[in-house]
Amino acid sequence: MKKKIIIGYAEDSTITQLLLKTLIKQDNRFELLIEAEHGHMLLEKLAIAEQQVAVCILDLYMQPGNGIETASSIRERFPDIVTIGYSTSTEEQDISDMKAAGVVAVFDKNKVSVGELLNHIHDYLSDLG
Repeated sequence: MKKKIIIGYAEDSTITQLLLKTLIKQDNRFELLIEAEHGHMLLEKLAIAEQQVAVCILDLYMQPGNGIETASSIRERFPDIVTIGYSTSTEEQDISDMKAAGVVAVFDKNKVSVGELLNHIHDYLSDLG
C-alpha cells in the first residue's frame, strides 16, 4: 500500500473548506492533517504538528496571513512542504506574486474543481519521485 500524501490547507470560504475536507477524506491517496481558516492559523498548526505535511493548499485572499505571506513563511520555515494556490483570482500579478513566494502552481477555483485539484497535486508529487 502506498503511503498517503499528508495535506493541510488555509481557506477562509466555508463552502470551499467543506469541499476540501470532504473530498480529501474520501480520497485514499491523501490524509488531511491540518485545516486552517487563514495563513497564521496554518503556520501555528504546522509548527506543532506531529507529522510533516507534504503539501499545503493556500487561498490567496484571507486574513490574517494571505496566501502570498503564508507561502513565503512556509518556504522559509518548512522548505520541504509543497505549496499550491487555489484562488478565485486570475490576476497575473497575484499569480506571479504567489509563484515568487514559493507556490508551485495556482489553480482557479472557478475552473478547477477540488477533485481535479487533488489529481493535479497527486500527479505533481508523483512526478517528483
